[in-house]
Amino acid sequence: MAKPTVLPGTKLLLLLGDGASPETFAEPCGLTTKSFDLAASTNTTVLPDCTDPEAAAWEATDINALSASGAGTGVMAVEAFTKWNEWFLSAEGKNMQIKLDHAELGHYAGFFKLTSFKLAGTRGNKVTVDLSFKNDGEVTWVDAT
Repeated sequence: MAKPTVLPGTKLLLLLGDGASPETFAEPCGLTTKSFDLAASTNTTVLPDCTDPEAAAWEATDINALSASGAGTGVMAVEAFTKWNEWFLSAEGKNMQIKLDHAELGHYAGFFKLTSFKLAGTRGNKVTVDLSFKNDGEVTWVDAT
């Protein structure tokens, strides 16, 4: 049996665009847990059996809309604070790339808004950050070149 090629968790990258032209993307320091979620909102319709109306009907599912969201948690690196804080307070979106850092894979690209920015501190521990972002428009897949 051949083993699959797997990636360490640090290879999931949440890259923020700098808004310059040409735009460059970098991941702010400090995130230790990251996630990215693609979802679809759906509508269902019951399709009755025309031959046997008493039989259990099957549901048909239609996709109504697609969405993307993500999150990150970790330590609040001083070097990253201004990026997160300014993004949240601006209430504006940023271009992002969500990448599995492997030569054969591409990345997701889209415009996202920072929807949650939480700081927490506990005596004896470091200050932590917990943030969430959500798409504002289409998210595309860009093949590796």
